[in-house]
Amino acid sequence: MQISLEELRKVARAYRAQQTGTTPLEPVPAPFVACDEADKQLAREIAQLLNQTPDIRQERVQEVSTEPLPAKVIAASIMRRVIADKISR
Repeated sequence: MQISLEELRKVARAYRAQQTGTTPLEPVPAPFVACDEADKQLAREIAQLLNQTPDIRQERVQEVSTEPLPAKVIAASIMRRVIADKISR
């Protein structure tokens, strides 16, 4: 279905007309503005924390990097999981 440009303009006008008459139900507080120095300090602290965090957790890599499991062990594990799922339903 295609909509003409004129139809889009009509919808936009109707939408704008609805939006202009709306008043908030309660007063809206002024936005909080932090001083630039506090923002810069926070950015520095976050950057330092990110620089200290390793990209790779070596201990997790070592756990996974052991000898590969035989196919029979993997298949048995899958079958146990399927049976457990069926029993728990």
